[in-house]
Amino acid sequence: MSDWTREYFEHGYAQRWGLPAPSAHVRSEVAGLSRLLELAPNACVLDIGCGHGRHALALAERGAEVIGVDCAVALLDRARHLAADLHLHVWWIRGDMRRLALRSECVTAAVLMDSLGFFDTEDENEAALREAARVLAPRGRLVLKVVNGGLVLDTFRQEDREERDGTVVTVSRTLTLGPPRMTERVRVRGSRGNGEYERRQRLYRTEEVLAALARVGFTVVGVFANPDGTRFESTSPTMWIVAERRGAV
Repeated sequence: MSDWTREYFEHGYAQRWGLPAPSAHVRSEVAGLSRLLELAPNACVLDIGCGHGRHALALAERGAEVIGVDCAVALLDRARHLAADLHLHVWWIRGDMRRLALRSECVTAAVLMDSLGFFDTEDENEAALREAARVLAPRGRLVLKVVNGGLVLDTFRQEDREERDGTVVTVSRTLTLGPPRMTERVRVRGSRGNGEYERRQRLYRTEEVLAALARVGFTVVGVFANPDGTRFESTSPTMWIVAERRGAV
């Protein structure tokens, strides 16, 4: 983990967002995910960059066998506590999505939710997609959720202020191009703690993600604005991309 990644995901993420249990909204998203993934009963699903486990737990509630992988100790600790509270079993693994500690073709489906683009090089970010392809069984499906970088670039905001649950977050942003990357300076003040953090993210336009998926062995099935299958448009805040692993990677 880089220094900024360790600080933000071990401390700042929880202060900024809280680490709640799966909500009705998350469960609704997972219902859509299950349809997009074409999950069979008792399917083995890998949640790559699972964070504190909201989607992994909601998938387990629906009967899937779930493996959650993340690099942050604090987020995985919270995931384990939530799983115990909900009486659910998920295999939690601390690991690097660029080098998954799993054998090839061992899962039937995978999700990568808001976790692409946080490495510093193009090769590292693409390695995460290549590993997803490696561990998926042939014709297994991946759902990738990523921010619509084109919209962020077209409507770029240098400053923002967020307030929720007694916590105030101020964010200042800068851009570098070739490829586009956004750096945020995040300041948190509130009931969950105080801190100042850096957050870096590669911003992908739709065609860039589709090309990267093709390079590592996926065929794209569809691109949607949300998991209920709504058509993706240039003004959609996020992309939900469904891809199928080709027979050879």
